[in-house]
Amino acid sequence: MNARKDRLKSLFAGEVPEATPEAVAPLPAADAVKRTPSAAVRAMGLSLGSLSQEAEEAKRLREALAAGEQVVELDPNMLERSPFADRLSDGAVNDPEFLELKESLREHGQQVPVLVRPHPDPAKAASGHYQLAYGHRRAQAARELGLKIRAVVRPLDDAALALAQGKENAERRDLSFIERAFFAKTLVDHGFDRATAMAALSVHKSEMSRLIQVAEAIPPAIVRAIGPAPKAGRPRWLELGELLEKDKAGLAAQEIASEDFAAADSDTRFQRLFDRLQRSAQGRGAKPKAEKPKTIKGEAGIAIAELARAGKNARLTIPASAGHGFADYVAARLPELHAAFVAGSKEE
Repeated sequence: MNARKDRLKSLFAGEVPEATPEAVAPLPAADAVKRTPSAAVRAMGLSLGSLSQEAEEAKRLREALAAGEQVVELDPNMLERSPFADRLSDGAVNDPEFLELKESLREHGQQVPVLVRPHPDPAKAASGHYQLAYGHRRAQAARELGLKIRAVVRPLDDAALALAQGKENAERRDLSFIERAFFAKTLVDHGFDRATAMAALSVHKSEMSRLIQVAEAIPPAIVRAIGPAPKAGRPRWLELGELLEKDKAGLAAQEIASEDFAAADSDTRFQRLFDRLQRSAQGRGAKPKAEKPKTIKGEAGIAIAELARAGKNARLTIPASAGHGFADYVAARLPELHAAFVAGSKEE
């Protein structure tokens, strides 16, 4: 880590680092064109990104210490989740980056403390329990590794906890659209006013309305079964909500209970359910294929009717060429004809 920082410092200061034999070895012309620039840019990008994250984490730690807050070590098993659910992941479930976070914690330790408050239940607080404002993923990783978790303990009311939680989410791993929508609805359902919920999510009034609209359109059980689905945005979730309203046969329940659905990743689960409901809706809305109309001619070869079939239904059209009043004549005789038809069917 120190060597990398020294190299970057030298570069920005205009110094040329001492060349190694590998660095001065000539390359074939093709390799020099194709590989050298991209490798250098990639290495520099990774170094800067890592240093930027380290600087941000160090800044937060300095701010906490400057505010007179102490960083303490706690048992992660004594930390409960925030009462305002914002993520649809749990450890490695629905979070492909969790194992990388866990491995980083194992190798390099915890770089920035989590934020907790004493548990609002006096009995639990007395027994050493806390509630997390942010740092749920780090706490879970420490729990699985059997490590202590470094934390800042701060007395927070519900509003302050929600604001801290939302700010942390905005600055670290982004929530997917549906996670943000349900976080918004959770805050509103807990009695927060729109202004507080908007501040926690860092959104304007119109965006807040869109988030609530989607959260109210999708049953929570469906959202939990699908997970965060980071590739699905507002339009797709709204479409899914409309398809769920038309699902009278319970296809959604069948799909989310299937083994293939459970084995898929979150985005694939969304698409599987969406496709199945869409196929069903298209099948219900399809019109029966109509046959080519059949012309019925009279004794003189004149068309007196046209019979068109579509599925189980049929339409009889009487053209003007059949003669004035013929349609009324046929309509008047229909009861008699139908009675004769029924009688013939019984005899058969």
